Amino acid sequence: MSADDPRLLGQLLALLVHDLRNPVATIGANLSYVSEVGSGTLDTDAQEALNDSTSALQGLTSGLDNMAFLSRWVANEPAAAALEGSVVDALRSVAARERPSVLTLAVGEGVARARGAQTLPRLLEILLANAEQHAAGKPVTLRALREGDDVIIEVEDAGRAIAAELRDIAFTAAGQLKLKERSDGRYGRSLGLFAAGLLAQAMGARLEAAGKDGAAIIRVVLAAT
Repeated sequence: MSADDPRLLGQLLALLVHDLRNPVATIGANLSYVSEVGSGTLDTDAQEALNDSTSALQGLTSGLDNMAFLSRWVANEPAAAALEGSVVDALRSVAARERPSVLTLAVGEGVARARGAQTLPRLLEILLANAEQHAAGKPVTLRALREGDDVIIEVEDAGRAIAAELRDIAFTAAGQLKLKERSDGRYGRSLGLFAAGLLAQAMGARLEAAGKDGAAIIRVVLAAT
């Protein structure tokens, strides 16, 4: 097996992710311990430092997840399984998590099961992280509706929309550097939008960038089952 073999490179990336998860887990356990024993006793600066460290750790963990998806892509393997499931359950699990922005959930009639829905929470977390990155502190709307044979899910925020000329490449490898260069590219940290594209492809879903500045939309289109 040569050093430029895609499968070998993918396996090496996956091994790197695996090895990095151990120190990340240790840092997480120590932060939780400090938070528990210091509850009510930390001064404002110390508590802010602890909160910032916890937020940074969450970003690092998400980055490792995205690197894991990248390792599978390099090895020509799907990022996830296209397992059907309940869209409503997936949306509720996402909406129940604590997050910096106020999240409003709206589910229309006929939204039930869809192909790839078991992976939907992870995909939506990437898109919500993008919303929080580009519209910090502003409300986010997560809506789902049924159109014919499709279940359509939209993440809408008050940030800048992806520029029209970038929308076709926003979720591809080739597009990431172009997105990073522009404020209307909405580059996602740790190749977030590319990772979202890999997940969507594996799920049998389609991602679309839409909306306008102040009402930016990223849309997930799933096949209803």
